[in-house]
Amino acid sequence: MKFSVCIDMMFADLPFMDRIRAAKAAGADAIEFWRWSNKDIDAIAALCGELGLSAALMNLESADEALSAALLRGILSHKRTDELVSAIHETAPVMRKLGMTDCIVLAGDVDEAIPYERAVDNIRETLRIGAKAAEEEGIRLLLEPLNTYDRATYVLPYSAPAFEIVRDVNSPALGILFDLYHTQRMEGNLIDTLTKNIDVIGHFHVAGSPWRCEPSLGEVDYKQVFAAIEAAGYDRYIGFEYRVKNPAFDLGAYIKTVKE
Repeated sequence: MKFSVCIDMMFADLPFMDRIRAAKAAGADAIEFWRWSNKDIDAIAALCGELGLSAALMNLESADEALSAALLRGILSHKRTDELVSAIHETAPVMRKLGMTDCIVLAGDVDEAIPYERAVDNIRETLRIGAKAAEEEGIRLLLEPLNTYDRATYVLPYSAPAFEIVRDVNSPALGILFDLYHTQRMEGNLIDTLTKNIDVIGHFHVAGSPWRCEPSLGEVDYKQVFAAIEAAGYDRYIGFEYRVKNPAFDLGAYIKTVKE
C-alpha cells in the first residue's frame, strides 16, 4: 500500500514546506494538498524530488479566484462546461510540474432552482465533456462525495449516485475519490461499497469518524478496511486527511504497522 498525507490539513503547526519534510519523516510515500494557486509549485517539486516523495493529488482550480470559488460551489451542477474545461487546461501544466496525474473535482451545492435529478444530469454531462479535456491533457478527474454534516448543502453526499455518474461517463480520465470518513458519516458499509466499486476508485481518503481525527480513533477499524482495499487489488494512494485530536498519535508508527 502507498500512503499520502494532505499537508494543507495536517502538520498545520509547521511552515508549509516543513510539512513536506514531516510527511517524509512519517514514512509517507507522497504528499497531497488542496489549492495550487497560492503555492510555489516549483519549490514543492524541487523539495519532493530531493526527499524522494511523490505528489499524489490536488484540487482542480484556477488562478482566477472567482473561477476557483465556482469550482467549489457549483460549476458541475450548473452545467458550466466552458469554465470546467478552462480550469482543466489551466491546472494540467501545474500537475505535470509535480508528476501528478489526479485532481479533485467537486459537484457543488444544492440550488433550489435546480431539481436534484436535473443537477445530477448536469454533473454527468458536464463531466462527460470535462473528461474529454482531461484525457487530452493526460490527467484524471476524481469526483468526491462529501458528507452533509460538514457541508450541509453539498449536492452529492452519497456514494451510489457518484459511482453511477462515473460509470455512465465511462472514461479513463474520470474516477472517484472515495473518502472513507465522508462515506462513513453518511452511509457506512465501507468494505462492501469499496470492494464492489474498486475499479473506478482512484484515491482514498482516511480520517477517524465522527471527529475527522486520527484513524486510530473513532468507529472505523481501519486496519480491516485497509486489508479489504489491498485484497481488492487496489495499488494507488491512500491519503491521510485528518485533524489532530490525540497529540500523542504517531503517524509514522501507524503507517509502519499497517504496511507490515
